Amino acid sequence: MTIRVNQEHVNDTAKLMIHRLIARAIGRDPSLIDRTKLSLDRSSSERYEGYSFVTEWHDLLRLPPSNLRRRLTSRDEEMTRLRLSSPFVIADGIDVSDVALRRRIWQAARRLAAKSVALESAGARVVA
Repeated sequence: MTIRVNQEHVNDTAKLMIHRLIARAIGRDPSLIDRTKLSLDRSSSERYEGYSFVTEWHDLLRLPPSNLRRRLTSRDEEMTRLRLSSPFVIADGIDVSDVALRRRIWQAARRLAAKSVALESAGARVVA
């Protein structure tokens, strides 16, 4: 039996996994937040001036580190949307450009998505 996996679900899962890694990195080095603020300021003035997600990220980056870490790893709809425009992936000190790492993350996300689809098609409720 072939399981069809929604690519958007795979991408959202991969972004969540990346942000879990970022949340851990913030736990080790909270100065990543300040570097991310600088990256957000730079990119917003160069490309994204006036976009609502810029203001939303500025608000999030003002949270205490423990609250920010919790929000970064939240599965709610707002954070799923905001992870699409995350300033963390361009911040100094955070490197998710390694091809092998990205491949492993996307493969793991694909496996999780396939498992979720298989459980749902079997009638089981997926709890994560």
